[in-house]
Amino acid sequence: MSSVLKVIQVGMGPLGQMMTPRIAERSGLKLVGAVDVDPAKTGCDVGELCGGAPLGVPVSVDLDGVIGETKPNVAVVTTVSSLEAILPTVEALVSAGANVVSTCEELSYPWTTNPTSADRIDQAAKSGGASVLGTGINPGFLMDFLPAAVTGVCRHVRSVSVDRIQDASFRRLPFIHKIGAGQSVGQFRKLAAVGKIRHVGLTESMHMIAKALGWTLDRTEDVVEPVLAEAACQGDGWSVLPGQAAGVSQIGRGFAEGTQVITLQFTAAVGQLAPCERIRIDGEPPFEVLIPGGINGDVATCSVIANAIPAVAGALPGLRTMIDIAPLTCRT
Repeated sequence: MSSVLKVIQVGMGPLGQMMTPRIAERSGLKLVGAVDVDPAKTGCDVGELCGGAPLGVPVSVDLDGVIGETKPNVAVVTTVSSLEAILPTVEALVSAGANVVSTCEELSYPWTTNPTSADRIDQAAKSGGASVLGTGINPGFLMDFLPAAVTGVCRHVRSVSVDRIQDASFRRLPFIHKIGAGQSVGQFRKLAAVGKIRHVGLTESMHMIAKALGWTLDRTEDVVEPVLAEAACQGDGWSVLPGQAAGVSQIGRGFAEGTQVITLQFTAAVGQLAPCERIRIDGEPPFEVLIPGGINGDVATCSVIANAIPAVAGALPGLRTMIDIAPLTCRT
């Protein structure tokens, strides 16, 4: 394999546009193609689309055409959260021998939640000699891979608890909409009931932790509630009044042999005080890992994806997860 990996992007929405500079700045990566279903973006230079200098890479609506013309080593797919929705795109890429790194949350660990589709992707990837990875900051790192990794210092682990508390005021607008900021409580609950407001991937994160620690979960719970705004606040393209939803509070619980062994608390809301990342390990020894202020999710997601590209290109063919590829490092 060449020392420089040819990369295409599939999906040039807000997150895809944030990814472009991260790929372009890496000396070991070369951006050779871009695809988006929006015909208004067709022909646009991907660099200019992202607000930067031209990169000589036009956006196309023709995935197969871009694959055939560029013959990429890796495709970065930032399109949808649903595993079923992303299946055709992944199969088209791996059948051409292109490795895939995607922000699709349900792809991060689908072996338990959707084993049929997971096996389908795994077999397609192996047939094409390619590897597939779903990752990002969460799921993919802060609430699954990292908690599992820090248990390496333990003699025994009884339970794992993770808190992710974010001030979403500085996140991209689609994320603020995704967490229900600005909705009435009634509308928030209606949207949450049909899965329109929630953090996708919490259940996958629980199963990833369980797999890493050799646990089998009897059942999981995933409960979504609104965080209510106490004061009015606003930002670029959004506003929240007192009493409206400022964001989402979601808790995942995993049980093994009837005992709660995994607790994942995800809170993302505009104006959220004391943001942080916290991991608590009840084991021998017991300990806590705390990151005051938390980690910017947009910056970190793009970084995780960029750092995963070489690891996925060098991984064994098949559907991979963050607990079975080479550990990621930042190599610019």
